[in-house]
Formats: sequence, structure tokens, C-alpha cells
Amino acid sequence: MSYIGDFTTHSGQTVKLRLVKKGDAALLVDMFYRLSPETKRLRFHLYTIKIPEEQVWQEAEKLSDLDPQLQVAIVATTFEKDGREHAVAVARFVRQTVEDTEAEVAVVVRDDFQRRGLGKRLLLILADRARELEITHFTAWVVDNNIRLMKLIKDMELKNVESEARHGQRKIRVPL
Repeated sequence: MSYIGDFTTHSGQTVKLRLVKKGDAALLVDMFYRLSPETKRLRFHLYTIKIPEEQVWQEAEKLSDLDPQLQVAIVATTFEKDGREHAVAVARFVRQTVEDTEAEVAVVVRDDFQRRGLGKRLLLILADRARELEITHFTAWVVDNNIRLMKLIKDMELKNVESEARHGQRKIRVPL
């Protein structure tokens, strides 16, 4: 079942949470183009202004065709004034093999939905799914000046967080 449930943000907006499925590429592309340049830089660790549209679509196709033993991705959607469903956040983890007990995690929240509890909720759901797959740790590479994500990690009161800085980035390892 792909539907996870509804979530009401701190500002009172309700979004639907579900697993990303094959065919969601258009939803992911639409969200990518609705992110600010700064949000893209903090999430993807590079400036994305000159990325060809074809490359954006190829990546979205890849990110919506998941092996459920290796990858889990959750999308938060809402219906907007145009009457269409739009993604407002995506969180995912991926591990290299089914034997791996560590998975890389990533989350991106559209600018107009940031700082409303959505990123935290998605990470908590992902952590539950990861434990079901016997994953014991999440890792993430974070741009050093991503203050919002560092605050989120602090607010989640995670224990035994390991952190290592390298070349303007920080690798974070968190037990689940």
C-alpha cells in the first residue's frame, strides 16, 4: 500500500504522505522547479541553474523507479489552486545491498513548506521503515552552512550523532 496518511503542518496545512511510485517523475520534476536556488544548493550540493531539462527528467525517472529492498522514498503532496496534485516534500533513503545496515538519507522540502514540521515527520517515518529492513544507521552528507538541517537534527534530540567535516561538507551518522 503506497498511502501512508495525512499530516497537518504546524501552520495548519494538510498534506498527503505516500510512497513514491513509478510514474511519479513528473511530480518530482515539478517540485524541483519550484525549489529556490538556495534550497537546491543545500540539497544537491551544487548550483542547478544550468542543468538541462533532459537531465532533470532522467534523474526524476530514476528516483521514482525504486527497489523496495534497497530504497524507500516518501512524497508529501497537496492539491493547489490549479486543481492539480503537487509535491511539497520528498524524503528517501538508499542502501547499496540488502545486507547493508547503513543507508544514506536525504530530505527536501519546498520553500513554502519549510519550518512547519514536515521534514521531521518524513524522517521519523523513514526511520521506522528503515528499522523494518534491519537498517541501524542513517548517514547524510550535508553542506556545512545548512543551518536549517543542523537545527532539525538538534531539535530531534538524536543520541550518539557522529559528525565529520570535510571540504565544506559534513558527514553525519545517526543510529536509529
